[in-house]
Amino acid sequence: GDTLGTGAQPAESRFYELLQHEMGKVNRFFQLQLRTLLDKFREAQRALQSIQKVGGAEPLARANKLLEEAADGLVELDKFKYLNFTGFRKIAKKFDKSTKSGVTLSSWFMPQLKRAFFAAHRLDGLLLSLSLGYAAVRRFQSGQCSEAVPLTMPSRTMTFCLVPLGRMRSLCTLVKSFQLVLPPLQGHASEGMSGEELSSELQKLLYALGTEGLHVPCRIATQMTAEYFDSPTDGFPFYQSHLQACAGEGRKSVGLPFTSPPWISVSDIRQSLGFRVRQTGERGDVVEMDAAGSSVGLNAFTPVQLGSPDAFPLEATPEMSSSLERLKASAEATLKKAEVKEASFMTAFGEPGCRELATFASQVAGACASYRLESVATIGASRLLLRGDTVETRNVRMAMDEEVQFARAPGGQVSDAMDFPYCMLEVSGENLGAAKWLDELRGDAVLREAPGFNVGVQAVAALWKDDVPSLPHWYHVEDSFDKPEEFGPALQRRADEYQAQEAREEARQRTGSERIQALPVVEPQVPETSEQAEMMLQPKDLLASERTMLEWMHTVFALAIIAIGLWRYSLTGELPRGKALPPSDGLRQQFFNSSSPSRMLLGIYSLFLVLVAICFGWYAVITHLQRIKALMKNEQKDRIFNRRTGPTIFAGCMALALAAHLGLQLA
Repeated sequence: GDTLGTGAQPAESRFYELLQHEMGKVNRFFQLQLRTLLDKFREAQRALQSIQKVGGAEPLARANKLLEEAADGLVELDKFKYLNFTGFRKIAKKFDKSTKSGVTLSSWFMPQLKRAFFAAHRLDGLLLSLSLGYAAVRRFQSGQCSEAVPLTMPSRTMTFCLVPLGRMRSLCTLVKSFQLVLPPLQGHASEGMSGEELSSELQKLLYALGTEGLHVPCRIATQMTAEYFDSPTDGFPFYQSHLQACAGEGRKSVGLPFTSPPWISVSDIRQSLGFRVRQTGERGDVVEMDAAGSSVGLNAFTPVQLGSPDAFPLEATPEMSSSLERLKASAEATLKKAEVKEASFMTAFGEPGCRELATFASQVAGACASYRLESVATIGASRLLLRGDTVETRNVRMAMDEEVQFARAPGGQVSDAMDFPYCMLEVSGENLGAAKWLDELRGDAVLREAPGFNVGVQAVAALWKDDVPSLPHWYHVEDSFDKPEEFGPALQRRADEYQAQEAREEARQRTGSERIQALPVVEPQVPETSEQAEMMLQPKDLLASERTMLEWMHTVFALAIIAIGLWRYSLTGELPRGKALPPSDGLRQQFFNSSSPSRMLLGIYSLFLVLVAICFGWYAVITHLQRIKALMKNEQKDRIFNRRTGPTIFAGCMALALAAHLGLQLA
């Protein structure tokens, strides 16, 4: 009250206005900063374009400096976006917690917040512009094009956990040495491009983004789904074998001796969890070894390319409904082709590769035949791919998965899914321990490293926590997150959805239990749940009562105006000389003109109408207040909302007035 002052406008309504005003300020500032970043990218593009005209190191240094400033601005803009989204979200929750009137702010404000310009606008176009700019600088510095070279990557990948709030800073660091790999449907590939061509691509992208980055949505990530199979009835054999292998990796990482369990050989550790079925949503499914290096290289986007013996395509046949049947049939078909050494297989793999592929396919087919396999975990994420673009990172490939969710069955409901609060950085390459870019990420304190971490094992442990024999040593890696505000905007939104769904379920259960308890009572009370409170205080009910009062006031006000006019005419109207009131005897001294019977009757008639208007005006106000009070108490009684006495008396008074008027005219 001290802040808002007193007035007719309710405090909640004024609070809503202030909140909308603040959101407008945030949107305008975000839009202004977006324009500033786009202008900086255009300056960098012009500097790159001038290199091919005038040459020299000065334009190159200027372009690099502008890109550094744009990267810092992009990180700050992403922080601004997250900070304000979190702030508005906390304001709404605090309002709902503090107010006792039953009016909730989150129910209508949070959907509006998600659609706000600063919250809904993605910065992918600016990130791609930064990647193209740095790639052009690298080409001009080296003086040659980037060519696709044969990869000599290890068969397995390493996975790091990345703090979500450090995603943008990490990507801005990585694009200095790596280049974004866009999904195939984007129709854009920068491999083999020169500096001039990349500068031209950057110019086209900035032109498409326009002055405010709104014209063309830019998609740099694709949806990825990985499905893991195991046998819960047999005690999760693949899960246990991977735990044994990970224990060995953890021992080696700390210098302890490693001994393989008697039922698994060291050569089988690379397939310890077995396999997974991965779908990127682009062009098909692929069966691959878990954590295979080709998943971030050759087979980053399906369909599988012949060239990696650790993956084969998952065939789709109409008669096979389950994914397990498709898996077994695809493994048997691939095994047959590899054993007979088809020409295409020999050309792609050679004889050693065909043997490896046959071994992998036979393991998959044997697992399908020996165990009662079922889909135990499905991992969904948004995957962004990068490839090394410098001499040091030439053979490095990586995938960043964000908004990671675990579910037992593919296509599960929101309530069945579990969120993994980290982003995952899956890297394939050699000598990663001495990588400078990895040291930079560690320096930003955004990486979480767990020896032997595997997302498939994490998903199975999280979804089958009460059924698996033991948990991995890194299982509690996410305990550093205490509040949903630390997850990032995407996980905050999902946390709100979970809470809203739980609140609705609790209200539904509470309503059902109270109804059951109220059955023996003669006059059961209506349970006052939050949903019913909102129903009681629907604005349309309040406005309907107010509209009825205004209709009454309009009618009686018109009646009073006519009556006052007739009364004034009865006092000072034009009459034969000598019969009007003298000017000194004005309206302030007498109510009736007694100079003639007709004037006397007209005065009585008009004042009667004024009295009727005053009485029924107060009747309308009192009735409106009684109805509001009844709505607040949820007492919808017939004597309050369906009154017949007042309108009947008013109609009788009007009929009497009209009859008297007709009688006077006839007299």
